[in-house]
Amino acid sequence: MSNESTQPTQIAHILFLDIVSWSRQSIEAQGRLLAELSRLVTECPTFKRSKAEGSLLAFPSGDGMWILFTGDLASPARCAVELAGLLKSVPDLSVRMGIHSGPVRFQTDIAGTRTVVGDGINMAKRVMDMGDGGHIVLSSQYASWLRQFEEWAPFVKPFGFGETKHGEQLELFTLASNDFGRTDPSSHITPAAKLPAAGAASTGLRIVVVYRRNTLPDEQLVATLESGLASEGYEVFVDRHTKIGIDWAQAIEEKIRQSDAVLAVLSEAAMGSEMLEFELEKADDERRKRGKPEIIPIRVGSDRIVEGPVGSYVNGLTAFVWRDSADDRRLLAELRSTVSKEPKPVASELHLEPVGGAVPPDSPFYEERASDTEFHAALRAHESIVLIKGPRQMGKTSLIGRGARDVRDQGWRMVSTDFQKLSSSQLVSDDAFYKLLAATIARQLKFKFDFDSEWLDVFGANMNLDNFVRTLLDESDEPLVWFMDEADKLFGVSFASDFFGLVRSWHNSRATEPGGPWSRFTVVIGYATEAHLFIQDLNQSPFNVGRQIPLQPFNLDQIWDLNGRYGKPLLGLSDAETLHQLVGGQPFLVRRALDAIARGQVDFGELVANADRDDGVFGDHLKRILLSVTQLPSVLSALRQSLTHPDMSAQADGIQRLLAAGVLKQLPDNRLVLANELYRRYLSAQIRE
Repeated sequence: MSNESTQPTQIAHILFLDIVSWSRQSIEAQGRLLAELSRLVTECPTFKRSKAEGSLLAFPSGDGMWILFTGDLASPARCAVELAGLLKSVPDLSVRMGIHSGPVRFQTDIAGTRTVVGDGINMAKRVMDMGDGGHIVLSSQYASWLRQFEEWAPFVKPFGFGETKHGEQLELFTLASNDFGRTDPSSHITPAAKLPAAGAASTGLRIVVVYRRNTLPDEQLVATLESGLASEGYEVFVDRHTKIGIDWAQAIEEKIRQSDAVLAVLSEAAMGSEMLEFELEKADDERRKRGKPEIIPIRVGSDRIVEGPVGSYVNGLTAFVWRDSADDRRLLAELRSTVSKEPKPVASELHLEPVGGAVPPDSPFYEERASDTEFHAALRAHESIVLIKGPRQMGKTSLIGRGARDVRDQGWRMVSTDFQKLSSSQLVSDDAFYKLLAATIARQLKFKFDFDSEWLDVFGANMNLDNFVRTLLDESDEPLVWFMDEADKLFGVSFASDFFGLVRSWHNSRATEPGGPWSRFTVVIGYATEAHLFIQDLNQSPFNVGRQIPLQPFNLDQIWDLNGRYGKPLLGLSDAETLHQLVGGQPFLVRRALDAIARGQVDFGELVANADRDDGVFGDHLKRILLSVTQLPSVLSALRQSLTHPDMSAQADGIQRLLAAGVLKQLPDNRLVLANELYRRYLSAQIRE
């Protein structure tokens, strides 16, 4: 997060526009409609003013556009209303709109172009997708803020519930009057027959406010919370009127355990309150059992870390800050949005999977990346050689598993070979190795091959395997895909160049034998180490002709999406950013962290604080890394040098092992650095001269 091309995450207000039935239009009509929409948008006074102020960015989206406002919260609503009026003059241009406020991050890409990414944009599109032509759909977040303005509140109306492709339920509102927008349900949502009116809570959720009694400004804030939330329809309990005694203690605990949310008012004076500590202990215990109450810290005066026993319950949770009465309206709006969300399911309801090894193809915890799309496209195009490259635990085997499922779904033939399962004795001679490959393939496909009469010593290992594969292809017109995983195991054997040269020859045969069976044959190779360091003749290697699909770590959006699949153990985007920085998006480490928090083994604050400890969540992984880098002197030496000399060559002895293991990564400028902050903290402490 610290490079010059990336700026801090901030909240932006996004208006997403989409031309209805655009894909059904002719190319000429599509161009005309897009041009007309662009013209109308640029005529909107709010668009003109915001652009002149530099508080607006606009981007095309294929069948529409999205406009990002960084200034006035009401700007997207005002622009939408203005555009709705202008659209009345163009009856054949039907546009649906969606508005959301959420986190975005500005960054500069490799070409020097300023771009924007973040969940705020993704959510704005999901909101827009829930409408039909003429609808101006609002997310609950944006609606809760917009209705704080008297001029807009009458036009924010309940709309219904929509479900995204990931199964996420969205509570939606519409912006409408007699002059703009629509209030009728769209074809994508459940109507809002029982949704609350604007300004009221969606259900009678129960809230308990805990604080230090008889302390200012705590009492002032508690009174604001009590009256403000109660007026919204929430059932608010504040301990003021119960007599002290056994019944009093039981009543407080019962209220906490039955609540949907516990608001903890945390001033400097409250830090030493044993009563507050007791109340938070009960809330935390109940939350671990059934997923709620949600504990929501409200820090009075500043956003500092809370010290002492109270801090153990609230540090690591998403907190709100209140400094004085000027923050009342903002805080109530933020709390209303947060409390109204569904509670996180407990681990037993999530059916969590063990973390480690390949992620099953149908797992709900499989997170797709750009490499998935490219890989599946290559398979369906029957490309000859597909190369999946990535360090250890980056997801190569999981991606190959998804590819295998795709091949089976297509009804094609497939075989798989995991070279890591082969013993050293099976790699002594090329003939024994090739014959083993052929035998295992024949068994997988139930293919009968007469090894006694067809596999002849006079032809040698390469020609025998080539003849076997050709015979296999001639047997059926169905495409055949051969998945090879952990190909690094072969790089050090004496016949590696011959074997990979044979794979290259099958690629070449597509050109030399146009009528041959090779166009139906695809080889997928998963590996971690740079092949050119081991393959002597690159002109005889498949590694410089195949489609390269390098696996990248999870980005922030992917971590946030995966967080939702784990029941949202990370309570805010800032937690996701912290985790991303800590583990560098390494897929195994991300899943390990989310799994541990979702199971209640640790909270986020503890996980980050103890991340590099041997007894922490990542302890076993870190100890394995330490053992692997200290077993070979050349690797240990390379690691020590890389800690102080990032300009050293990637060809240096030992460096490739560290890159393949995912301990180091190579930056675009060829500098070598530790793959993430976790490794830096742990290995810097463990490996000293």
